[in-house]
Amino acid sequence: MRKLSKRNLFLISSALLFVSGAAVGGAAAPTANTVVASATVEGIARDTATSIDPRRVLDLEGGVNFRDLGGYKTADGRHVRWRTLFRSGDPSKLTPNDLATLDKLGVRTVCDFRTSEERKEAPSRWIEMSSVNYWTRDYAMNPGQIAKMFSDPELTPAKVRDSMAGFYKILPFEHKESYKAMFGFLARNEVPLAFNCTAGKDRAGLGAALLLTALGVPRETVLYDYSLTERVTKQDFLKEIEEEESSHSAYAFLAKLPPELVKPLMASDPYYLETAFAAIEARYGSVDLFIEQELGVTPAIREKMRKNLLVS
Repeated sequence: MRKLSKRNLFLISSALLFVSGAAVGGAAAPTANTVVASATVEGIARDTATSIDPRRVLDLEGGVNFRDLGGYKTADGRHVRWRTLFRSGDPSKLTPNDLATLDKLGVRTVCDFRTSEERKEAPSRWIEMSSVNYWTRDYAMNPGQIAKMFSDPELTPAKVRDSMAGFYKILPFEHKESYKAMFGFLARNEVPLAFNCTAGKDRAGLGAALLLTALGVPRETVLYDYSLTERVTKQDFLKEIEEEESSHSAYAFLAKLPPELVKPLMASDPYYLETAFAAIEARYGSVDLFIEQELGVTPAIREKMRKNLLVS
């Protein structure tokens, strides 16, 4: 096994943050849920004729995976309100026109799930809007598990995929402070609310999954929303790596890797989210109990949120 230099560890960490926004740590996850998750999402796609509601993706010049969570049907037949809950990636690329559009939508609260270093490298444009309550927290990324993965001289796409699933095993617990803050704003009905990470896939993806679950959206639909990143993102990450490797050290590192090893890092594979749910259920018995006990969403708060965020 190769020993990585501190410089390469930094590049690997930066690359994963810029490209996937992944959490790190934990052991590789089992693969038992793979077929189940894929089949479930394929079923949802067939039910919706593989179409995406035209209201789902916001038409923004610099929006990265900027999506509306509205319209999803809950188990009791209601629907999530449109233009109330948004998930996205890197907010540093929003243009003045984008900010004007979002201001017209009345976005009131923004939760930025990125690390301190990410926000330093790519400052949020939301800060420019005085009408927005911008929340974030200071934390850093631990490159330990990444180093272990990339030190493997026989690294394969399957191993990268399992390592990504391993990241998802600890993602709910490492970022519960962020999710608790988001639910706090929702409990006070400080909406419309937007939340983001870097790619809008991992930390924001799990945040969206927890939120939709709290609102009573079925698991199949939650998985479907998570899977949409690969279909709707405006960025072709492999192309971006190729175009920017000369000016971006993290992308330069990834550009040297075989594309088949990079793709699992960028994927919004339902297997990853299923692994996070399985880790939660193993500790708490259910995702609902995790949301209640760790994120502060009591049954009374849940009902209040559903009253505010759902329509018949």
